[in-house]
Amino acid sequence: MPAIETKLLRESDRIEEELRRLILTLELEPGLAVSESTLMKQYGWGRTPLREAFQRLAEQSLLQIIPRQGAVVTPLNLFDFVEVMDAMSMVIGKAAELACVRLTEEHLARLDELVTQEAIAAGEGDYIRVADLDYEFHQILANATGNRYLRDYLIHLHQVATRFNFAVWKRDHNVTPSLREHEQLAMLFRQRNDQEVEKAMLAHIENARKRLVGNLK
Repeated sequence: MPAIETKLLRESDRIEEELRRLILTLELEPGLAVSESTLMKQYGWGRTPLREAFQRLAEQSLLQIIPRQGAVVTPLNLFDFVEVMDAMSMVIGKAAELACVRLTEEHLARLDELVTQEAIAAGEGDYIRVADLDYEFHQILANATGNRYLRDYLIHLHQVATRFNFAVWKRDHNVTPSLREHEQLAMLFRQRNDQEVEKAMLAHIENARKRLVGNLK
């Protein structure tokens, strides 16, 4: 690959990561029309890598590309959230069971660290940080399944769900139930208790559904 193409690819990766963070933490609000020229001026990004990042984020359901109009941050819709959680509940239990036997000691140590860091961030009212840590927690588990198709599917669902989680946490200032569930999951993973892990993960997803649906109605 020519050097210039490699440089553009790296730049589009960096832009995609930053835009994803802005969208997941609602700094770019749902339904917002995203201006290429504004982003290019504000961040110094190039048009070509920015458009490549837009296309990838559209594939992740975080942006909607409207022909001849531009890009719009995908709106938050309660029905979308219900469908995401339904899809997740169909695979998350077995995925967690699979990850349970494949997590390395390094993974387990990181899960413990994330639980601690989530509690600190929540205590400081830093819900952007909580959302980032929550996403990393589930990303580690998705990667640990060892199945790239399952991994990509789960990560996609968690990317969509993260915005809903953040919206509720930011409004209610209460992430304690979710943090306690993460703490329980980290303990069960360390015990290699795959059957209890499956049950606890399914309960975590169902509890998240109930909390979010109740708050977003």
